[in-house]
Parts: sequence; structure tokens; C-alpha cells
Amino acid sequence: MRNKKVIVKNTRTKRSGKNNKNNSNIKIALIFILLFVIVIGAINISNSFSQPKIKGEVNITIDKGSGLSQISDVLEENDIINSTTSFKIYCKVFSDSSKFQAGQYKIERPISMKDLTNLLIKGSNVDEGVKVTIPEGFVITQIATLLESKELGNKAEFLDLAKEGEFEYEFLDFDAPSSLKYKLEGFVYPDTYYFYPEATSEEILKVLLDTFESKVWTKLKTASNKNGYDYFQILTLASIVEKEAVVDDERAKIAGVFFNRLDIDMSLQSCATVQYALNKEKFSKVVTIAETQITSPYNTYKYPGLPPGPICNPGIKSIEAAINPDNNKYLFFVAKGDGTHYFSLTYEEHLNAIQKYQK
Repeated sequence: MRNKKVIVKNTRTKRSGKNNKNNSNIKIALIFILLFVIVIGAINISNSFSQPKIKGEVNITIDKGSGLSQISDVLEENDIINSTTSFKIYCKVFSDSSKFQAGQYKIERPISMKDLTNLLIKGSNVDEGVKVTIPEGFVITQIATLLESKELGNKAEFLDLAKEGEFEYEFLDFDAPSSLKYKLEGFVYPDTYYFYPEATSEEILKVLLDTFESKVWTKLKTASNKNGYDYFQILTLASIVEKEAVVDDERAKIAGVFFNRLDIDMSLQSCATVQYALNKEKFSKVVTIAETQITSPYNTYKYPGLPPGPICNPGIKSIEAAINPDNNKYLFFVAKGDGTHYFSLTYEEHLNAIQKYQK
């Protein structure tokens, strides 16, 4: 029997080559997909870190206590940044958001993230716009009138917020008596401010309260209960000193007189409190006997102790005088007509001074 040659085809080699070719195609396809994803991702990342295409000036307010998330939201809402996430990443890597300051900003779009973060660290750049100077001793209604005369906000809305608005400040965390006219009376710090024309009453009040917090609150908070009076009582008395004093050197002396009266439960008998009770914006030098008889918790002729709250917005000198009153024993003082006062220990001496200086 003849041996037959058996020829076996190597199908494994062909099949293996085909599989390798398929695998190579898959790898190439995956590489193209990956590159596509990377390119698209790079484009998206680039876009998110770039500035929005919207151009033009925009005014924003960064509220006190705002964290990076809140600030990012404000920036995105005003088309200053494209992505809150990208802005946060940029701040974490290239800036320090803990140094960002509250305040009003005028921003020219587009703006780079570097310039934007540097601006937020530097602080408010609104030193132009509508200039408003609030004098020491202005009552809240005067301030509202002043702002409206500058075409800033709305007087009625401003006063409504001053009375019942909700503002997150430690110094406003007190139980307001029902007889209190305006909760924010006394807390509006007299100073020169700049506001952009579109500023709302709420935005304006936040700037005013921020200033009070930075320039006054620490002093008041430290002084609270030092002499048996809390910060609200001290501020209330400071507002009376503001309206009674003319010469700076007498502020602490006048404060001492009022504290002496409070210590012996003697009525303050301040004409200024009566005029506030009469809803006067601009106080006159004297009040009539009939006016001293009006029924109002602010009338310190008729009701002993301090009025329900401040009767104006005092300056720092009157506040410091109320914090550190002069240690005297006077119970009376009368205006001499030249801005100064004559101080008396007894009522008889006081009557003689009235005869001498107020003929």
C-alpha cells in the first residue's frame, strides 16, 4: 500500500493573522476616539478658562461673608466668567480666594482671570460714580431723602428696609422693642461713599452697614457691659450726645452728665429726643413746653431712662465719648450760645446759668 502524503493546512496562522489585524484596527480606532475626546476636552477646558464673548462694563456687589462659591455664582451670572468650576480651580492653583474682599466692583468685560482675582484681592474699585456724604447726626429719614435726591434707590423702599429688612450682621441680632422706629437707626455710619447709579436700596444699605461693622463694631462690642450698659444702649446714648454736643471736647463731658442721670434714675430731659419723637428730620435748637409733653417713648422729659433706640446716626467721636464718658458729677448743662455749654452740679446753679446764657 502506497503511503499517501497528507497535507494539513495551517489555518491557525491565517486565523491568528486576521485576529491581529482586527485588534490593530480596534486599537487605532480607540486611539482616534481618545484623541478626539482629548481634543474636545481641551477645547472645553480652554473655553471654560477663557473670558465670555460678552463685552461691556458691569457693576456687581460681593456681599460680606461671601465664600468662593457665592462669588463664583455672582461672576457667572454677570457673564464675567464662563465656568464657576474653572474659576474655582484657577483660584485654588493661582490665587488666594480667602483674600477676596466684599464691596462694589465696576468690571470691564472681558477680563482675564488673573486681572479679575487681583481686583477682588485689592478690593472695591468704585471710587467714581455718585458721591454721597452722610454727615454725623443725620437721622435715617434724612439719609433716605439725601439718597433719593441723588437719584439713588427709592426713599420708601430704603425706609422699609431700615425698619424691617433682614440683614445678617452680629450687631443687628437683638430683640427690637415694638416702639423702635427704625431698626437700622444708629447703625448707618456717617462717611463719604460712592455708589453706581443702578445700586438698589438693599445694596446701598449693605455698604453702609459693612462700614459700620469695620469702623465701629469692634469698639462697641468690647465696651458692651463694661459700665453696666450693652452696646445698643451705648449707641443710643451716643446718638443723643451727637445731637446735644457741638464742640468735640465736650462730648465725653455731656455723655458723663447723661450717665450720671441714668445712675440715679433721673430723666435725661434731652430736647433732641423730643424732636426725634416729633419726626423732625432737621432738629431745631429748642423745643416748646407743649412739645415736651407729647406721648412718646422717645420723649425723655416724660419717660425716664433711655429711649427705645438711637435718635440719629452718630459719628465715631460721639460713640467713643459714650464708650468712655467723662468721670464728672454734673447733672445739668445749658448752651452758652457759642457752641459750648455751662455745666452745673445743682438745679439752682442750672437755673442761674439759664438766666445768664438764655435771656
